[in-house]
Amino acid sequence: EQPTDPQAEQEIIDSIEEVYFSSDSFDTVQYELEKLPPDLNLLELEEYRDKLKRQQAAVSKRVADLILEKQPSYVKELERVTSLQTNLQLAAVICTNARRQLRSAKEGFTEASLGLLANQRRRQLLTGLLKSLRTIKPLQRTDVRLSEMLEEEDYSGAIQLCLECQKAASTFKHYNCISELNSKLQDTLEQIEEQLDVALSKTCKHFDVSHYTKVQLAYKLLGKTQTAMDQLHMHFTQAIHNTVFQVVLGYVELCAGNADTKFQKMPYKDLCTHITTDSYIPCLTDLCKALWEVMLSYHLTMQWHDEHYKEEETTPGAVLYINMICIHISLNLWFYILYVNLICLPFIYISLFFLIDFAFIGKYMQMMNILKPIAFDVIHCVSQLFDYYLYAVYTFFGRNDMYESSGLGLISSRLRTTLSRIQESLIDMVSPHASPEERKEKVPSPHLSQLVILMSSDTLYGLAERVVATESLVFLAEQFEFLQPHLDTTMPSAKKPFLQQFYSQTVSTASELRKPIYWIVAAKAIDYEQMLLLMAGVKWDIKEIMSQHNVYVDVLLKEFEKFNQRLGDVSKIVRIPLPVSNVLWEHCIRLANRTLVEGYANVKKCSNEGRALMQLDFQQFLMKLEKLTDLRPIPDKEFVETYIKAYYLTENDMEQFIKNHREYSMKQLTNLVNVCLGSHINKKARQKLLAAIDDIDRPKR
Repeated sequence: EQPTDPQAEQEIIDSIEEVYFSSDSFDTVQYELEKLPPDLNLLELEEYRDKLKRQQAAVSKRVADLILEKQPSYVKELERVTSLQTNLQLAAVICTNARRQLRSAKEGFTEASLGLLANQRRRQLLTGLLKSLRTIKPLQRTDVRLSEMLEEEDYSGAIQLCLECQKAASTFKHYNCISELNSKLQDTLEQIEEQLDVALSKTCKHFDVSHYTKVQLAYKLLGKTQTAMDQLHMHFTQAIHNTVFQVVLGYVELCAGNADTKFQKMPYKDLCTHITTDSYIPCLTDLCKALWEVMLSYHLTMQWHDEHYKEEETTPGAVLYINMICIHISLNLWFYILYVNLICLPFIYISLFFLIDFAFIGKYMQMMNILKPIAFDVIHCVSQLFDYYLYAVYTFFGRNDMYESSGLGLISSRLRTTLSRIQESLIDMVSPHASPEERKEKVPSPHLSQLVILMSSDTLYGLAERVVATESLVFLAEQFEFLQPHLDTTMPSAKKPFLQQFYSQTVSTASELRKPIYWIVAAKAIDYEQMLLLMAGVKWDIKEIMSQHNVYVDVLLKEFEKFNQRLGDVSKIVRIPLPVSNVLWEHCIRLANRTLVEGYANVKKCSNEGRALMQLDFQQFLMKLEKLTDLRPIPDKEFVETYIKAYYLTENDMEQFIKNHREYSMKQLTNLVNVCLGSHINKKARQKLLAAIDDIDRPKR
């Protein structure tokens, strides 16, 4: 009898031993026979047999029920298989017919048509080849025309023709004959540059406006205007040296008579020591006459550049660079004349030392060794010149009223004291109370050229000019540090405190100018106000943990990417040293982190989930930022993290936090009390915490 109760049926199935389901190869008969006891009992055997039959019947019924249950699916699947078989047979017939028709079309139409198309394509290729050959033929004769243009000193035309031919040659570079021509054109271009250099050197003694204009225009076509100035500097330096050396050498050999001394191999400074007192005046006269041609050419060169500044658009960086080269050349001229004077005369006017650039400081030391009585006066004048340079760089690029409100300590008290001392002792501020004697020892306040633009975002607010000025100052300070032991030996004992004061109060502060000067760039390069507006629109009193950061993070990172790109653009004009790059990145990151804290301090309502979102936003910002800069550790990282974590503090911990973290503003700390603790504390406790904040802020006021 089969049980009709499903529960009873399930109990019978559950009573079946698990070994029956172990594998398909399980031998049930063998298993049951092995289980029989040695002494058989018929009654027990019949009962056990009935049990097995009930189990078998229950399993059979369950299988039959499952088969009946799946019967519609089986029938439906069988119909799908039959339909698929029919469709496959139909597809086979269609493919067979299509192949038969394609074979017929190929034999009757395609092969003939494709043959016509192939012939037409071959004709077009040959036509294009003929056109290319007609273009290549004149290129092969270009070298003759280039030689003619160089003989005519038409450097610009030769360069333009050569560049056009190179462009055309690159179009046909797949032809073997063109590869040789391309190499030949490159050699010709290098030959043109060599002839340009020779032509440029001729202007150092015999300046001709037409000739110099041709040379400069040619360098401009090559994109090597700065190279031209470097070469001009070298040629002027060489022309000055060769001219004065030959004049002095002639007098030295004349005075030495038949002395067997190899004067031609002597350095210029050693050669000057052999000038006698009798030959000094004639030598100096001839030296000035010989340098007159060089000086005239130099003056006409400067005049040419001044006129072209007005006619053409020249970047401030290029103007500054050319001016520095011109100053360097003029100082070279005066140095060679001055050195003869210093070798031959126990006295010299101190004002002459202002004619010489800091780069000839080594020559100063030699002068001080020879003229020891004026050693202190020389160093005093040099220190004043350095003071003025430092003050000028700060005045041009570092003076700003926003420093105090930044809270970053950009100007140290030592630097502030140094700048005040220089202004009081050296700068003529046109005070009505100053006496004529006081104003006599002072110089006018420096003024920045109008060509230098500091308010354009395209140039990162004059970053190139800032780098040239600041890093030149830092470099000079480093050279002074290196020369301190040598300068100390030349100073009288009574005057050594002055030298020590100069180094401790001025030289050592030069590198400190980097922070205020580059801070202005960092403050303007990133749109921090936009970030505050975006943060103000974020909902922080959310009820669930967010997995996606806020949009303001992406906007801020985009600003940093643009800053990094513009920094790269500026570095193509002026090399940006690693310390400068680090200072810029440090300023930008510090300002961004402090803006984040300010944005969080503007929050009116914030839940625990909102605080977690703040942490998610900041971690996303750090992760992307570390890919943009190598600066480690990230500046002010703890400043933000500590502020976010303060949202979780209790009342007692918050009071201790307020006392220990005075780097946060009164507004930021007040926000922590109001938003963080909120309704968890009573009015008295809140007033106590706010009073603690007010006590901290009172000394600042």
